[in-house]
Amino acid sequence: MGTLSPGKELKQRVFTIITLAALLTALWGVQKELHAYKTVEIESLIYLPSGKYLRPLALGYDQVAADILWMKAVSYFGGHYLTDKQYPWLYHILTLIIDLDPRFDFPYYFGGVVLSLEASQVDQANQILERGMEAYPQRWEFPFYVGFNYFYHKQDASKAIPYLERASSLPKSPPYLKVLVAHLSSKSGQKEAALNFYREAYQHTSDGMIRQKIKEKIDRVLSGEEKYGTGDTDTTSH
Repeated sequence: MGTLSPGKELKQRVFTIITLAALLTALWGVQKELHAYKTVEIESLIYLPSGKYLRPLALGYDQVAADILWMKAVSYFGGHYLTDKQYPWLYHILTLIIDLDPRFDFPYYFGGVVLSLEASQVDQANQILERGMEAYPQRWEFPFYVGFNYFYHKQDASKAIPYLERASSLPKSPPYLKVLVAHLSSKSGQKEAALNFYREAYQHTSDGMIRQKIKEKIDRVLSGEEKYGTGDTDTTSH
């Protein structure tokens, strides 16, 4: 058989992408407009297959499928951020994206920051970040975020320090990391760790809602409202 002409090949690709988008939408179970966010729509997310089962359905367009799911993830997060602030399926959605396209780096940053900071899912955040470390072993940010999560949210400096030491040894890591590791046991070191984490998270986040949340955290640390180092916060204002 002869090869397809460029025009026919392009039409075939477009048809495949459209079919893939329709298939993913069907799997997603979206039956109403995105602003509704009713329980039946949230529960439908459980029927999404894991990435290894979803990949064959992508028909070779893994990155396209990951991009489509990423748009769904952002819509899902945005809808719940503005309403109930509950994100039971965010981790699952992000793992699907990473399974499909491990080189898509932003879901690692997004999951590592949002799951711990906004969803209080620290273990899941660290799992996402660990996968980021596997995909990008030379990026210092991922072990830095894991270390911070252990130190700040888990109050476990013994687990935090190896990750922060690893981060400080990687290319382009900021010089303050080595000093930070040496002073984690002090109160001033704890405050410095919190501020540095939030500032790094702010720089790596483009979403306006998340940036505002992080800015509020920075202001609370600077004002003394945020009880850095203990995982507790003053609940009188949010």
